[in-house]
Amino acid sequence: MHTYFMGRFAKDMNREIVHLIREKRQIVLDQWQGYVLSLFPVTMKSATPIAQAIESGLGDVLDSFETTPEKRTAALAGVIRILAVQSFSPSKSMSVFFALRSILREIGGSEKRQIKQKHWDEFQTSMEHLTLEAFDSYMVHREKIYQLKVDESLRQSFMTRRGTRA
Repeated sequence: MHTYFMGRFAKDMNREIVHLIREKRQIVLDQWQGYVLSLFPVTMKSATPIAQAIESGLGDVLDSFETTPEKRTAALAGVIRILAVQSFSPSKSMSVFFALRSILREIGGSEKRQIKQKHWDEFQTSMEHLTLEAFDSYMVHREKIYQLKVDESLRQSFMTRRGTRA
């Protein structure tokens, strides 16, 4: 499934949209990062380590639109790792990718050159594939976190039982 979606993503990504991302990268990145940071319950300044990691990860995702599926997967993993350790619901975490689509539509719509609806439709399909890929990665990371908690609980239980025997 992973290879199909990412291969499909690379195939469907339209050059006009990629050009828009490249041309307006900083504006897109600033708005996208603002959205992601707004998900946190406490206002987060851009100088914090988490905010800097998010900015770097989001930038990597934007830059990966012109690269191989493997690089895109690695870029996604950087963002998803951060989202997976938060107490956000899965839907809130995945909203990050829907926000990107909305940001690009807004920026693309305000451009003098109008991007054809056909290209937006192709891009939307590509973003849906990207979001599915992100969700798969999110679940893998959540499962790892759960397993770490189970292992720690078992370790603590063992240590407690061991201490009562001594």
